[in-house]
Amino acid sequence: MFFKNVLVPYDESEHALSALHIAFGMVGGDPEATIHVVTVVAAGPFASPTLSSDAFDAPDNLSEELESDGIMGPALHRMRAEIQHVVDDARDDASCQIVTSAALSGSPVEGIAEYVDNHNIDLVVMGRRGLGALRGMLGSVSFGVLRSVDVPVLTVK
Repeated sequence: MFFKNVLVPYDESEHALSALHIAFGMVGGDPEATIHVVTVVAAGPFASPTLSSDAFDAPDNLSEELESDGIMGPALHRMRAEIQHVVDDARDDASCQIVTSAALSGSPVEGIAEYVDNHNIDLVVMGRRGLGALRGMLGSVSFGVLRSVDVPVLTVK
């Protein structure tokens, strides 16, 4: 099979779940393939007013600070467990390797692009619409990923 490292960004939306099923259908039978299921938590200046007291002056390394100080550690651990539960329900007879992760980043697009670069991803399979704050914006994250990565991106409904 051509694709050996497939990334599925997961945000709990129906489209993301469809993307997970598509990825399992594409490479799930290949024991040498790996499907990476990742939730990206946006820790940028506008992600959540509770993450930073001064939203306009959030430091560039906010995600590192939140993770290293343990502020987001329990939440990331809980997200990883929830992703693993979803993957276990969706995997059927898949014999591929599965990696689940949750990560902090400035934005979902930045986090996905960073993950692609750092994990030698061959293909991104993602939902066309997610649960982002700008739900009315058709595919703003998927569009951003299309423009930010140098690998094929398959969007699904």
